[in-house]
Amino acid sequence: MKAVLFLLAAVATSSAAPFPTEYQAALRLYGSNQFPEARAAFAALIASAPTAEAKDAALVQASYCEVQLKHVEEATTLAAGIKDKYLGTLCRMRLLTMQSKYAEVVPLVKDEDFSLWPEALIFDALMVRGDASGRARDTVAAEKDFRAALGSTINDYKKATAHLRLAWLFEGGKQALGCLEEVMKLKEPGPTMRYQAIAGRARILAGEGKGALAIAEFDRVNDLNKQPHWTMVQMARAATHEALGEPEKARACYEAVVASSNPPADSLATARGRLAAKR
Repeated sequence: MKAVLFLLAAVATSSAAPFPTEYQAALRLYGSNQFPEARAAFAALIASAPTAEAKDAALVQASYCEVQLKHVEEATTLAAGIKDKYLGTLCRMRLLTMQSKYAEVVPLVKDEDFSLWPEALIFDALMVRGDASGRARDTVAAEKDFRAALGSTINDYKKATAHLRLAWLFEGGKQALGCLEEVMKLKEPGPTMRYQAIAGRARILAGEGKGALAIAEFDRVNDLNKQPHWTMVQMARAATHEALGEPEKARACYEAVVASSNPPADSLATARGRLAAKR
């Protein structure tokens, strides 16, 4: 979740250019989970912001830092200081999402026409509201927002994100498989999005008892041969073999992860745990 928020936080930058290089440095601190340091950096930027737009961008990020540090009241106060009403609303939506208060997001913007918002904010606003509606099991409203989000961007990574959300919404079956396939049709969705699409398709097919088709999905990402994505694929392949009742094949995947060079620490720990459990 933190990585997603970091990627989407670039919205603030787009509405506040030009902005000092210190802002990008502060974003990097946030992206590496150094929240106290990022908070201090954004506080300094708030004080030195050359324009109202720049100050708004710093206020957004500072409020995210406060939520990450469990300082909800401080985050709310910072968000209230944002002058741009659209950016301020999106910030409040995000703050609620970061606290898993999804039920409070929809009432805040239930009747909002995001097509009237600044272009740089529309995609993210639709995605946040769609996600909240989906978690409230209002699948009709969620699907409407996710599909509108698809039409509001030309960025393949963002399009992939919307397709993945739709697949999550449909919870398996033909519709979900179709949404995940749309990710694979994109020219540059990014390796993480491609991995998620293939892992999702394999999981659905395995659940339908289509073992050969499920495993064959992984052949479509043989080019993901560098860390961390190689390990991510191996772990998904192992999970698929387990779902299909093929423990020895799953073991081989876990062993490959343990023997590999520089696998992600969390995946390595999981692989070792699964191997220990199988003894």
